[in-house]
Amino acid sequence: MSTTIILDDVSFTYPTQQNPLFEHLDLSFHEGWTALSGVNGSGKTTLAMLLSGKLLPDSGRIRVSGEVYYCPQLFTTIDVDDYQYLYDYGAYGMELRRLLDLDDDMLSRPETLSGGERKRLQIFIALSRMPSLLILDEPTNHLDEYNRGLLLDALHRFDGVGVVISHDRAFCDALVKRTLIFSRPDATMPVHVEDMPLPVTKAFAEREGRRNALLSQRAALAGRISSLDQTHRLLDQKVRQGAQKLSKRNLSPKDHDGAGRIDLARVSGKDRKDADRKRALESQIDRVRSDLSKMEDVRLRKSGLSSRRFNTLHSSLPVPAGSIEVPGYRLDFPNIEITPMSRTAIYGANGAGKSLLVDHLISLARAKWGDDLVAYIPQEYGVDDLERVRDAFLAMDDIQRGRIASDLYRMEGDPCSFLEEGLLLSPGELRKLDILLALDRAPALLVMDEPTNHLDITSVMALESMLSTSSLTLVLVSHDAAFRQALCTRTLAVVREGECGHVVLQ
Repeated sequence: MSTTIILDDVSFTYPTQQNPLFEHLDLSFHEGWTALSGVNGSGKTTLAMLLSGKLLPDSGRIRVSGEVYYCPQLFTTIDVDDYQYLYDYGAYGMELRRLLDLDDDMLSRPETLSGGERKRLQIFIALSRMPSLLILDEPTNHLDEYNRGLLLDALHRFDGVGVVISHDRAFCDALVKRTLIFSRPDATMPVHVEDMPLPVTKAFAEREGRRNALLSQRAALAGRISSLDQTHRLLDQKVRQGAQKLSKRNLSPKDHDGAGRIDLARVSGKDRKDADRKRALESQIDRVRSDLSKMEDVRLRKSGLSSRRFNTLHSSLPVPAGSIEVPGYRLDFPNIEITPMSRTAIYGANGAGKSLLVDHLISLARAKWGDDLVAYIPQEYGVDDLERVRDAFLAMDDIQRGRIASDLYRMEGDPCSFLEEGLLLSPGELRKLDILLALDRAPALLVMDEPTNHLDITSVMALESMLSTSSLTLVLVSHDAAFRQALCTRTLAVVREGECGHVVLQ
């Protein structure tokens, strides 16, 4: 029997907010995978919490039959009731172990597992429960290609209702056949949800096509109204002039011939032709205005990021062959050359040494060109980074800050939030501002370590569009295959073999 999850006229408002996040929301979920996509803060996680029962709607009903299992971004430990699934050696459990490359040793030491291993264990527990509804929140954050592949293979076997929140376009495109795009033009309006029976990348392309077509229709109707208004003004002027000609006010009482001509014109109806045309035109204008008012209001923020000029490297950065050693590990690399305006991706499994190589490249680059020409976006942010980024934003003059604020708005961020003391910003909001501050410095070399982590798809696509047409020299560490392939022309693959690793130029 098929499973269906139904949201019927659901409304929800957070207690700390005045305006509803969801209002009269009707949705249904059927077997198969659906992606929840859209900007940070648009309600994706809130909807997941409502579906899982962790939040309750203010009004309306959510009908879920069977067990619901929610997988948060982080997995820390195994619950007591999970062990009945961990040591189930039935056919289904053994198949999941094979698909997720798990062994009993891993099951007994979750605290020592890598991020990828923990995520595979989390998905194993979730799938072993065979829930009716499985919800995944950013399942691929920090995962390498190997772990992504294992997750996909296992998730394709799930035959219930699946909901995934993810910024990873390649992962979603391989998993889902339906995308819900969340948007909220401003905080006073409820979230708008667009339902697309397409994978994520195609859904956003279809959405952009629909919106562009709607904008064209609105522009055509507005142009038609402008043209009709101009014709109406000319007719109105002509009617006024005709009325003056047919008026006897300025005739001499003795001008019987003139009065006769006017009477004849009035009887013949010549004076009504232009007035009739004017009234018909007014009716036509009213109809066109009505058609325009009935069209969907398209509230579009400007797409992409502002165009920028960057400094240019006038020489290459040679990286002589060598080794980097840390306790318990050594990374060997050949001669590497970072040429002006080149686009280099650094790719490899978690723990292979990508960050070691990046740190070495940045050290050489800053020694050669200084801090002003080299910008670095780290993988993660600490508490001190919030103050660093906010202080840099506040130290700008009004013109600079206005430029950054404009791009934050285009990335669906809230510039005002960075001015409020004590406000806890999301990792995605902090990353957006840090990237824009780095770009505003007009560097020549930009080094980014997993920049798409915590960013929503809209922001990722805007950043991708701007960087693809820039003159920047780029070094990019990313597990996001779509982002990496869109921007980079060569790859440095970092391969680990036991306690040693090496770099392969591809």
